[in-house]
Amino acid sequence: MAKMILMHEGTIVREYILDKERTTIGRKPQNDIQLDDPTVSGEHAALLLIQNIYIEDLNSTNGVLLNGKKVSKRQLEHADIVRIGRHELKFVDERANSFDSTVVLSPSQVMPEPEMSTLHGYEVKVIQGPNKGKTIKLSRSYTTLGKPGGQVAVIARRGTSYYMMPMGGTGDHSANPRINGEPMSAASVPLNDGDILEVAGNTMCFTAAE
Repeated sequence: MAKMILMHEGTIVREYILDKERTTIGRKPQNDIQLDDPTVSGEHAALLLIQNIYIEDLNSTNGVLLNGKKVSKRQLEHADIVRIGRHELKFVDERANSFDSTVVLSPSQVMPEPEMSTLHGYEVKVIQGPNKGKTIKLSRSYTTLGKPGGQVAVIARRGTSYYMMPMGGTGDHSANPRINGEPMSAASVPLNDGDILEVAGNTMCFTAAE
């Protein structure tokens, strides 16, 4: 179970369980985590549950600090401190010791879903790089490529379509994963059969499963 502990001036205000796909943070009352602070934007940031938890700045005025550094989108790790305005949120992940976070290019082993039986499934084949020769079946809703603390991307399956989105980084798109040689922006990109993906030093081909 993952949660955020909201603190103000060193005092714990409230705990929030992160069990939704998207948890919003901001000054407006419709946010899941409302911060009554004039330095916080109406819709300031979001916490995304995509296998792991990610913090994303929603183009706020004053930004999001993660452990003292400004970020646009980044995966959270146990005990990270997120600062928004005058408030701090401590990330607590009780699963922190239950899986190996150093595995590279591996489908998530957290919250596994049943495999889909389909004649038109897709996979990525590593054609160049440290993991050359490896094939990853895209049989779950979300598959993470990369390594926490480095370059990370997520491939999401929505119905019969697949999308790739970058995770992490500081807003410099040139450092993001690439599709067909082009660095990705912050948005998700639909994948087409034969697309060439570059993530964490590995070059892969998105293709229909054999």
